[in-house]
Amino acid sequence: MSDEEAPVTDSFDGVSDSGGFDDELDGQQAQAAADSPVRSVSRAVAILDQFSLERPELSFTEISSGIGLTKSTTHRLLGALRHEEMIEFDPTSRRYRLGLRVFRLGSVVSKTMELATRSDPLLEALAEETGETAYVVVPDGDESLCIRRFDSRSEVRILFLEVGKRLPFNCGAAPRVLLAHFATQRWDDIVAGHVKAMTEHSLVSRAALERDRHEIRERGYAVSREDVTPHACAVGAPVRDHTGHVIAAVSLSGIEQRFSAERLPQLIRAIVAAGAELSRQLGHLNGVVAAQPVRPGGGTRGRR
Repeated sequence: MSDEEAPVTDSFDGVSDSGGFDDELDGQQAQAAADSPVRSVSRAVAILDQFSLERPELSFTEISSGIGLTKSTTHRLLGALRHEEMIEFDPTSRRYRLGLRVFRLGSVVSKTMELATRSDPLLEALAEETGETAYVVVPDGDESLCIRRFDSRSEVRILFLEVGKRLPFNCGAAPRVLLAHFATQRWDDIVAGHVKAMTEHSLVSRAALERDRHEIRERGYAVSREDVTPHACAVGAPVRDHTGHVIAAVSLSGIEQRFSAERLPQLIRAIVAAGAELSRQLGHLNGVVAAQPVRPGGGTRGRR
């Protein structure tokens, strides 16, 4: 039986369901005794971190190689995670996925996040009013993370950014708003090592991103044109906490035809007002109340 075919036990003893790793039991128990609780927790978290929207199911080999641990240690940790319902094993595909307990915990986090909960009615109304898709995006390490999304009733929807998906900070209206408001050192670090060209219209050069940073700060919003995916546009505005720091960005996205020069000012006013209102609800007393006008054809195309 191969590594791919040997699921882990539901108990903590590290014996596989098929008995294929009985000869490793003594070694696993010795390893378990040697592991500190903190190290075991860190390794378990490392396993959970292997899963993503792009990789929702993983084989044993993918998990083991991804965290760089021995087969026996990986089996033991997977067994503990299965016991706690953090991991599930599919006997048909012989692959692992996150368990119901992770979903429950994630739901609690999502529902208790002040930013997310306060933004829900605002974004829902915004999507209904404009007919576009509304988002809340936050910084997450070296990328931006979508934590909320509300679709309108429009038959045409933009699908590139789902809840839980990440984008580089240099692509998209909301991520670029976040990048523009980073402190100088962090901005330098991101621009130096974490930009990505998603389309030919993505801003990737330091000079282009420096201009974009200045314009976003001056106007109070960002306009994105096909820099994430072809034929998609977006507008984004900052969200500030009670200290005045930008902690998130709200955005509206849709197909290029709906972001015409005639309609763009209306969408900008709507997203800037939404950002200011959400900031007010988070305790910011001096939110932006108006946006500077956009130049005709404003956006990112052709300015790499």
